[in-house]
Amino acid sequence: MRRVLGDLISSLLLGLGMILLASPILLWWWIHGSYERYVWIISGPYPYDNMGGGPFQVMLYSGLFVAGLVLTSLALILRTFIRNPG
Repeated sequence: MRRVLGDLISSLLLGLGMILLASPILLWWWIHGSYERYVWIISGPYPYDNMGGGPFQVMLYSGLFVAGLVLTSLALILRTFIRNPG
């Protein structure tokens, strides 16, 4: 039971990590896909009004990327401990 639960948790962490690793690319496309959408996004309420600025975007993209790396690493470490207990 412990191995099944650990495998389920590691799979969930790995999936979330992969989504977070891909999200900066998808978010960049969503913001900069068309000029009309870009203007609509940055004229919205917080945090959308800050998405036109470079420092905010860099912090957002790097935060998502680092969170994805952390979750993916945790999932792989958990899988290693589950499959090789000893």
